[in-house]
Amino acid sequence: MVPRPGEIFWEYLRDDGPHPVVVVSREELNRGDYVIGVMVTSARLRTRRHLPNCVAFRAGQYGLPKNCVAQSESITYIDKSYLDLETGPIGALDAEAMRDLTRAIGYVISADCEPV
Repeated sequence: MVPRPGEIFWEYLRDDGPHPVVVVSREELNRGDYVIGVMVTSARLRTRRHLPNCVAFRAGQYGLPKNCVAQSESITYIDKSYLDLETGPIGALDAEAMRDLTRAIGYVISADCEPV
């Protein structure tokens, strides 16, 4: 399976259980062993949901189990073997949410970013 931009997968890298990750890299780049993703967290939600580097989501939105934020400064490459590709994505961001996440990444790197 080739993950597509905006799809959300469970990532099983950490010892404290699975975490949702939003794939942000282009589909053609995701054909190899890695994707670029942004981690999703529910920690310190009250503070983070108002930060320009975070995008807030409600429980149930895009398949996410609880209120959380995509923390754009956590953008990183992820070995696809740590993603639950067999089950597939738990959800996918719509165009507006993907635009918000792209802009949040732009904020982190001090660039005006818009999705293509």
